[in-house]
Amino acid sequence: MFVNISSLNTYKNTDFDNGIGIIKDGFADTGGSIIIHAYGAFFGLAVAMSMTTKKDLEKPIEADATSDRYSVLGSMVLWVFWPSFCAALVPPEAIPHTVVNVFLALCGSTLITYVVSIAIKGKINIAYIANAALAGGVAIGSTCDHASHTTAIFIGVLAGAISTFGFAIIQSKQQKLIKSVDTCGVTNLHGLPGLLGGLAAIPIVSGINVSDQLSGILITIVSSLIFGFLTGKLISLFGYRKESYIDAEEFEDAD
Repeated sequence: MFVNISSLNTYKNTDFDNGIGIIKDGFADTGGSIIIHAYGAFFGLAVAMSMTTKKDLEKPIEADATSDRYSVLGSMVLWVFWPSFCAALVPPEAIPHTVVNVFLALCGSTLITYVVSIAIKGKINIAYIANAALAGGVAIGSTCDHASHTTAIFIGVLAGAISTFGFAIIQSKQQKLIKSVDTCGVTNLHGLPGLLGGLAAIPIVSGINVSDQLSGILITIVSSLIFGFLTGKLISLFGYRKESYIDAEEFEDAD
């Protein structure tokens, strides 16, 4: 499936005709590795960059065992249903191939997450497992209906390794660099694997226009950062939370 991505990150094809259509020859991103995952990750990161205060940076982010268990449970549900996210977007005859590819990519990222976690930290980290194990599903999106089964496994392994490395090494450095907090690590689960998926389409998808593919990725990154930053500034006009990372103020008092 090829879609044309516009300057506002919309697209058009035979079913939808609402994009500006800067890219004329097509953009390979069937399951949305770029226009969904990477865009959402960098948009959110830009919002955080424009809203994070010094108080937010100084306050530690903590999760207890119960939160970790629920996170893993949610990841398990996502793992099982992820193939439907991609298979719903392909022609009926391509559904079996797509479903198998997505599961293989998820298997690859899940296995490598354990390996890389132990290699870097010396033990299994529950946060890495709950997140990086899904990186294969993110990365295979662009080529889920084009890649061979072997290639799908390779993409999943590479995505899982990059994602785990991101959580273990990049996240803390990123926080210091951009002075904002990526509380859930969207850069590592959606941003980096999403970019990997878009780039993987270049050698995998037959007849792809390399220039258009790279342009689509660049447009996505730039537009998401710009609109995310502006959104954050707009939200900031309405004030800030009293306590960072505490959900209690969002709910009514039980009494």
